[in-house]
Amino acid sequence: MLILIFVTHSWGTSQATFPKNIKSMVLVKESVIPGKDVVLPKETPMFLQETVKMYNWINNGQGTKLNIFIPQNKLTQYKKHGPYSDGITAVAIYEDQDIIFVTEHIAGQPLYGIYNRKGKDISGTHPSLSIDACYRCHEGYADICKNGTCAVPIIGAFK
Repeated sequence: MLILIFVTHSWGTSQATFPKNIKSMVLVKESVIPGKDVVLPKETPMFLQETVKMYNWINNGQGTKLNIFIPQNKLTQYKKHGPYSDGITAVAIYEDQDIIFVTEHIAGQPLYGIYNRKGKDISGTHPSLSIDACYRCHEGYADICKNGTCAVPIIGAFK
């Protein structure tokens, strides 16, 4: 008997599981989303320009600190951009607004979710937080986004 599993996009609500163990994850990247008045250099990659444009409203347009955490057991997978085993893969937090972006993999397919610190699904609160926006970006920038993750690991865990 052959069982096929299909993961479909559900644009309305978060699909990834809220991570209850963020404090035990490894910080792999520290960055910022600049405020709405910041002009990026012309040579800034399109992926970064679009990310800033999409999220520069956060924190009343003042910008926000961005931290990316990875479960310890996914560090090697993340460093290679997958493939990923099942479970939470990456957690990105816009710290000034406590917006938690989650990437999870099930059967090799990425799922996305957006929550506040209390675990409430906030994917319907702003167009840039919609699950549809996650898929558009992660699938639309295939040169940077591999196997559902887009961040380039740059700090201590990979030295």
